[in-house]
Amino acid sequence: MKKIIAALLCICLAFTALLTGCKSNSDEAEENDSVLQEGSVPEDLSVADTSGMEFSFEEEDIAVSEAADEATDISDDLNLATELGNTVYYITDGGIHTLTGTKKDVMVLVDAEDEDVTIVLNGVNIANSNGPAIYVRSADKVTVTLAEGTVNTLSDGSSYELTDSNSTLDGAIFSKSDLIVNGSGSLNVSGNYKHGIVSKDDLIISSGTISVSANNVGINGKDCVKINSGSITVNAGSDAIRSDNTEDTSRGYVYLYGGTVSLVAGNDGIQAETVVNIEDVNLTVTSGGGSSAGLTTDDESYKGIKADSDVYISGGVFNIDSRDDCIHSNGTIVISGGSYTLASGDDGIHADTDLSVSGSSTAITVTKSYEGLEATNLYISGGKLSVTATDDGLNAAGGNNSTSSFAMGGRPGQNMFSGSTGKLEITGGDIFISMGGDGIDSNGTVSITGGSITISGANSGDTSILDFDTTGTISGGTFIGAGSSSMAQNFSTDSTQGAILVSVSTQSAGTEITLTDSKGNVIVTHTPERDFSCVIISHPSIADGETYTLKVGSSETEITMNGTVYSSGSTMGGMMGGMGDMGGIGGHGGNKPGRF
Repeated sequence: MKKIIAALLCICLAFTALLTGCKSNSDEAEENDSVLQEGSVPEDLSVADTSGMEFSFEEEDIAVSEAADEATDISDDLNLATELGNTVYYITDGGIHTLTGTKKDVMVLVDAEDEDVTIVLNGVNIANSNGPAIYVRSADKVTVTLAEGTVNTLSDGSSYELTDSNSTLDGAIFSKSDLIVNGSGSLNVSGNYKHGIVSKDDLIISSGTISVSANNVGINGKDCVKINSGSITVNAGSDAIRSDNTEDTSRGYVYLYGGTVSLVAGNDGIQAETVVNIEDVNLTVTSGGGSSAGLTTDDESYKGIKADSDVYISGGVFNIDSRDDCIHSNGTIVISGGSYTLASGDDGIHADTDLSVSGSSTAITVTKSYEGLEATNLYISGGKLSVTATDDGLNAAGGNNSTSSFAMGGRPGQNMFSGSTGKLEITGGDIFISMGGDGIDSNGTVSITGGSITISGANSGDTSILDFDTTGTISGGTFIGAGSSSMAQNFSTDSTQGAILVSVSTQSAGTEITLTDSKGNVIVTHTPERDFSCVIISHPSIADGETYTLKVGSSETEITMNGTVYSSGSTMGGMMGGMGDMGGIGGHGGNKPGRF
């Protein structure tokens, strides 16, 4: 169903970096363009400038240091100082420091200016009720290594107000420097005050089994969060993984190269101030209580994956259940691989600007949504898509990040749209849509040149199988749709492939539809899963001047093509096909040629 587009910011910056593997930075520029273009990504796609982002891992980030022969047992009576209201164990020198043992109300404080520090946790349990368990005040870089076969536990208190060097400490692990976590052991972090793991710089997880619970954000890297491998579980009261640098457009990104990540978030599962780039991850997200959580009256965000700029995904397995959009970008989304099972209280996948789906290995199943896939410009060139939506299946209209409509009784992320010049282009893929609104809906144009498209729509209300404002052409692929006849619209008459629209009496779900040629050869057959009163079929075998028979249940209609578009059931539809909007105001309120 048509909406109203209020405003849309088009991001038109140069894209130079989408990187696979653990490559050196010198290789980065050469590799990125080819990765973006792979899978028939449209050349005019509007994408962000990621040239300053590091989608790679240094060898030293991944290398695991062995525990020192002599470990410091923090359960012993150490020569500890008192600072910031805490009993403090200081690390002031670079190199490897191995800790073991159990201690309450002690804080490990790293103060090693310009030094690289490695802390090996070799069976450590620190519960500090007065502040962070580990605080990195100064260092060039700190690596926390989880010793093989060990379980390590770090927690802070439920209330503390500590300020040090213009930083308000608010995480069980809090670092003002680059922070790396690696190793083959386990780490359990409880952020009882606010956050779990915090870095005011880069936060890199290279390996390990890590479990984080937090009242607020689970894992927060201001400049970036990068995950190479490992098993990460987060249960957060707010965002599960967040990068929030709002001052530098080359920072504030999230990069997932691999691993298994399970997130339960009160708000967003993954939130990036700029870009989310995912190459290969096994990701499970429940955000905002999930798709069945219902409406609220707040302005909070409850998305599965959210980027204020762009989202790029080239592989992985995704299971996302979100109160708001499952995958959301205020800019562009590029999906070129991966397997997705998505359940949303709003859109399955939403991009304010462009959304591109490509790749033979891509498989997207939207089990629940208001609108399945939505963007101002929507491009599908490959993959297998199964979309279930209470409103539109595919919608080229755009949107925004607002959830303020909750207060007005709306849906999560409800968008107030005005007229759009958006476009929907399908050049390939295997697409199935089951919807309560429109199957394919564009506030601008529709162009289908390939692919296999099946639509099963509701036989009621202000709905249609196909809905466009200006032109809707088909020149390749196969298309069969069954749905309502009340607002039916056929393809435009300048289509180069034959298209047939027939209005029929209401038929029950499970009634077989068969189209045969004059020799009795079956061109297409389909059994809709919903009641229907309209059928649209387009197939390369349908040609001007030929005669066909459409059998719907026990009734038959003979069709002789006079041109490429045939419509029966309305004089206007039969004469003009679907040539576009004639004064309609978006939605289904306007009189459109080809409509019944």
